[in-house]
Amino acid sequence: MRSKPPSKSAPSEFTRRDFMATSLAVPAGIAGLMASPEAVAAATGGPDLDIAEWSFFWVGIERAIMPGASSPVVNGKQMYVEYQIPAKVRHPYPIVLVHGGGGQGLDWMGTPDGRRGWATILLEEGYKVYVVDRPGHGRSPYHPDLHGGWPGAQTLESISGLFTPQRANLPAGGRGFGNSPNAKLHNQWPGTGAVGTPELAQLVASQGGSFGNGMGLIKDSQVSVWQKNGAEMLDKIGPAIIMTHSAGGPFGFYVLEARPKLVKGIVVVEGAQGSAVFGPNRWGLINLPVELDPPVSDPTQVKVKQVQPTEADAKLGIGPYNIQEEPAHKLKNWRDCAICIYTSEASFITPNPGAVAFLKQAGVHAEEIRLADIGIHGNGHLMMGEKNNRETLKPILTWLDKNVNHLAPLPKTAPRRKSDDSTEMKLADQGYFWVGMEEKKIPAGTILVGQTFVQYLKPQQKRHRFPIVLIHGGAGQGTHYMGIGGNAGWAHYFVQAGYDTYIMDRVGHGRAIYHPDALGPIGPVFTYASITVDFKRAAVEPNRRWVGTADVGDPLIDQFQAGQNSTPTDNALAQKLWARAGGQLLDKIGPAIVMVHSAGGPASWLIANERPGMVKAILNVEGASPMLPGAWPLTAIPLVYDPPVTDPSQFVMKDGIQADGSVKKLKNLQGIPIAYIVAERSTRRAEPVVTFLKQAGCDAEALNLKDKGIFGNGHFMMLESNRKVVFDAIRGWLESKVPPKA
Repeated sequence: MRSKPPSKSAPSEFTRRDFMATSLAVPAGIAGLMASPEAVAAATGGPDLDIAEWSFFWVGIERAIMPGASSPVVNGKQMYVEYQIPAKVRHPYPIVLVHGGGGQGLDWMGTPDGRRGWATILLEEGYKVYVVDRPGHGRSPYHPDLHGGWPGAQTLESISGLFTPQRANLPAGGRGFGNSPNAKLHNQWPGTGAVGTPELAQLVASQGGSFGNGMGLIKDSQVSVWQKNGAEMLDKIGPAIIMTHSAGGPFGFYVLEARPKLVKGIVVVEGAQGSAVFGPNRWGLINLPVELDPPVSDPTQVKVKQVQPTEADAKLGIGPYNIQEEPAHKLKNWRDCAICIYTSEASFITPNPGAVAFLKQAGVHAEEIRLADIGIHGNGHLMMGEKNNRETLKPILTWLDKNVNHLAPLPKTAPRRKSDDSTEMKLADQGYFWVGMEEKKIPAGTILVGQTFVQYLKPQQKRHRFPIVLIHGGAGQGTHYMGIGGNAGWAHYFVQAGYDTYIMDRVGHGRAIYHPDALGPIGPVFTYASITVDFKRAAVEPNRRWVGTADVGDPLIDQFQAGQNSTPTDNALAQKLWARAGGQLLDKIGPAIVMVHSAGGPASWLIANERPGMVKAILNVEGASPMLPGAWPLTAIPLVYDPPVTDPSQFVMKDGIQADGSVKKLKNLQGIPIAYIVAERSTRRAEPVVTFLKQAGCDAEALNLKDKGIFGNGHFMMLESNRKVVFDAIRGWLESKVPPKA
């Protein structure tokens, strides 16, 4: 039987946008009186967040040698896991969130209109939350040499036709999955879903990726990699609940078979495995062997029969499904795991009585919940991102309390110790958004070009008037600022110091997925040799700052290398997109301080040039700022100079100095405090860049760590053992130039 409708109250529709509009429409004194905890929660989308831990790790890291290479690479099977643990844990098991087909973990972390996603709401509820980017998706980098060519770019039209009310306008069997019987009931999408609307663009910006097609280095099946990675993850974090979505639906079943004692519950949200029982899924609901009782050596030995749907189910598009003939074989490893199949009213995914019937017959505690049956109407396939996403989560929370959470006592809360390694944060809000997108027409439809990911963390106690924007280096992603090995990084320190903090994944990196239709050819896979040389400089005495060996096989080097992205070969195009995205970010958040690192260094000059007066300070950490003969100084594309310059050949340079007697000033960088920061053991030198900037009229200076008595650091000083000491030196310089308060 399906779940019966629970009693429910009408959900609050008072959104952050409503609150802001109301505050702006009344006198300031009245608005101040309105700032109750309830009003603040409405403005931010939820209550304050007391987070004991926020970090990440990769599982499934394997090395391989590419043809013709000598140094290994990470072979593309790695899986990114980002986690947050509340200060007060109120449930015995963490929840692991696994995204759907072309998505990534962001599907759970926010909504297309900027509200809190299920990941944060679960954190509010006292769950430990782990969010996965499956291999080849999001922060688990995709590369054609590893994964076997590019999947088609996700188009605005195709995603609109799957996830939004626009699907109701499609003919049956048309684009996407066509018009399902209840498509016309879809009214919970936060917008119209039409091409050109901001909510659709915010969703499509994160879509792409694939695991592979067997034509690259990887020959393993996707599901075998899921199973191995999922098992490794649970071996690390312990018993857990797994919640999956869409084409990621079977992920939990694969892990359950491999780790039956560690999977305590599974919630399948809009999973795509209905009539496939003993069809395409040879072993019932999955394609890898399961242990049956009585045992069989081949799934064809299991006798099945077809069951016709009820008349009501047939009207919903539910077709015949398979169950076993009696006496049925039992799923030996699944019997202690409660499973919920959860579907919405107006999705292209139909309810799934076949899966539940199969599971129950095989001795599993399984239940089907249809939102329409419990009085929640109008949702499509991405219910966790729609207007009523808090309401659609509540029945799951109730089901977990009834069927899973009573099985174990609450874990003991570890004492909180203040240290430089602490990742704790007290936040008023967190979330993400995309900037930098433009539409481009290709034969398949309309794609986005230039999407740049921005994750934000806003402290409860804001102590600084300007936010900090953190932009990573060459082959990296925003994780470079998030620490390593579970320890704190500079992003944590900025939040703990009271800065609104914005972490960027540059276009084509990390969560900002790469596709050649948008960015052109991609560079080669990065080898270990490309980065170990930088870490080795900090791994020697005296003043050893890298705690590992810095060799291949160093576990922390593996964690670093797992996130290395290959980069666009068109550097000028990439920098043009950095400038556009940076300008749009400042338009959204206001004036800010910009920190850059390594090959991301030119982004600081480009963004300041793009939005004159809005960059209040630049912290350029060993940033690449080339000054080569015949090329533009500092960047691959021109900045604004006074007097104007139309061609780089108009610069006559000698030792970083303009030597032609006609000095060109950087018009849009005047008056910005600039620190160029270098470590003792790095090969980077501050003097050429600082000399050029000063001559160009900028307020620039070198910040050499050794001059501050800080020794032993290499290029990745934000990950080294004294990273807090380095941070404090940089912060001291910054706040001497830009005081925290006006």
